Amino acid sequence: MDVDWCIEKLTKNPPEVLPEQIVKEICDKIKELLIYESNVAVVKTPVSVVGDIHGQYYDLMEMFKVGGECPDTNYLFLGNYVDRGYYSVETLSLLACLKIRYPSRITLLRGNHESRAVTQVYGFYGECLRKYGNTNVWKYFTEIGPGYLFGQDTVNKFIQGNNLSLIVRSHQLCLDGHQIIFSRKLSTIWSAPNFCYRCGNVATILEVYNESDKESDPIFNFNYNTYTAAPDSERIFPTLETAKDIPDYFQ
Repeated sequence: MDVDWCIEKLTKNPPEVLPEQIVKEICDKIKELLIYESNVAVVKTPVSVVGDIHGQYYDLMEMFKVGGECPDTNYLFLGNYVDRGYYSVETLSLLACLKIRYPSRITLLRGNHESRAVTQVYGFYGECLRKYGNTNVWKYFTEIGPGYLFGQDTVNKFIQGNNLSLIVRSHQLCLDGHQIIFSRKLSTIWSAPNFCYRCGNVATILEVYNESDKESDPIFNFNYNTYTAAPDSERIFPTLETAKDIPDYFQ
């Protein structure tokens, strides 16, 4: 597998769908990388933290314009790469290829949408079926355990017990791109602008600096970098021939 060739195909406008066998090789390769990574990722600063993408490929490209290209910028993605957007296959394939190409410059965490149950409902399953004629690509990426409901008391206990300053999460739409709660100890990042192509929200990435950097938050040494959706003039929307081709959540 030539990962540079894959990245070239996936960064065209519009992005090209990779052959199924190539996607399988990508998944096999990235599994080899991830199995050696700790369950708790250790990420060096400076780093830019990215929230939900949800298959909004062109907005992912816009994010790279705002935050910097990989590997020039060190990225931490919080998950939820697929579902709802038109280009979940290409988005997840590109991020996987970037992880293979620059393993020390991109960290991929798993969100609740990287699961079989959720992706069967919200779009990734159907997109794989339309683009490949089968669900094999969908099967390569799935499975996740249950979640955990928590509040401020749990946040305080976890931060104190692990000597932390801040917890950063995604998975929740923020109209302003981010939200800070629990006495500035929990921050939610959302990185899919104009979510589902209709919500009108902006998006944010969190840029975390080295201790020596000064132009940042005076307490936690980071900056919220907010951006809007990619212009329609730069997008190519897929052709949907009939109403049945439109996922339920777009109708």
